[in-house]
Amino acid sequence: MKRLIASILLSGFLCAPSFAAEEEVDYVALAALLMRDGETERAADALANVDTRAEGIDLIQYHTVRGLIALEQQSLQVAAEAFDAAIVAGQTDPLIHLYRAQALFGLERYADAVAALDAAGSAVDGLSGAWLLRAHARWMLGDKQAALDSLSEAGNRFPGNTSFQRRQVFYLIEAGLYQEAADLGRDYLKRADAKAEDYAAIGSALRRSKSYTEALGFLEAARLKFPDDGSIAKALAQTWLEQGNPLAAADVMAAQAEREPELLSEAAELYRRAGRTTQALNLNARVTDPQRKLKQRVGLWIAAQRYDELTAAEPALLRAGLLDDEDVRYALAYAWYKGRDFVASERHLSALTRSDLFRKATELRRLMQECADTPWTCA
Repeated sequence: MKRLIASILLSGFLCAPSFAAEEEVDYVALAALLMRDGETERAADALANVDTRAEGIDLIQYHTVRGLIALEQQSLQVAAEAFDAAIVAGQTDPLIHLYRAQALFGLERYADAVAALDAAGSAVDGLSGAWLLRAHARWMLGDKQAALDSLSEAGNRFPGNTSFQRRQVFYLIEAGLYQEAADLGRDYLKRADAKAEDYAAIGSALRRSKSYTEALGFLEAARLKFPDDGSIAKALAQTWLEQGNPLAAADVMAAQAEREPELLSEAAELYRRAGRTTQALNLNARVTDPQRKLKQRVGLWIAAQRYDELTAAEPALLRAGLLDDEDVRYALAYAWYKGRDFVASERHLSALTRSDLFRKATELRRLMQECADTPWTCA
């Protein structure tokens, strides 16, 4: 669509320019021709030969082509200035304002982008991209209702184009209107050839609206449709977790981790939350990042009450630099306490500086003192 509009805008400049050997080359017309054919770099090279001070240069054409080249090259400030210069020079084609709007939007000048679209008038009403651009600019300005209204009007103008309804769904999710997003999303899915990410987003909207049963049914069905997609598996696992079933969440994540090994540590953590420390440790053993693996294993050893394994790993924790992590250091202090080596425990407690851990350290010291004073009562 972008290339088509550029071709329309450039076509007015291309009246079969002649580049005979004995004639001087019209580099502005050549650049316009190259730009129409998608040769952006060659068009820029041709335009670089133009001396704008020379007599007879078509400044309308020159600045228009310069702006299109800059826009294609993502030189947005140059593009905006070039389109402004083309208008000053006398450019009257309303499509120039659509291109100005694109450049201004990219510069985060959203109000100016809307004004540029207004200046284009009805000439861009038949272009779906102009409606999406206007809606997004209004959304970025915080005028959320106007953005949604623009998308609704665009959906009526282009009934076969489901991208407007899709954008509405994601805007509603962003606004925190999860139930509305889910309702509209279900209608969108009936009409569109939706992507996996659409199912994941709508399922997550149902979850955020606390419609857990519906979200689970929706995401389970989506998982059958897109069995390899990680976004759906993650959304489903999160829904199970928030519903209070960490084991189901862990099973979903573990299955996905077979396809995406980077999820192994997340699956292990979910099994830990479910009280399945053996399964958690088995998954943790397959984590490839050694530091991440060892840090997670500290928590798993604590959960499994395997304190001797944790204290035996102190040299490895030191080599990995993990003793700089105060959570790890406190866990090690606690493991030494459970092993009744209070001197080793105190060595780590004395290194703690975080206020929350300092309070825990005080309580641990109290317990150690009780054990020292009355060993027969020490649990």
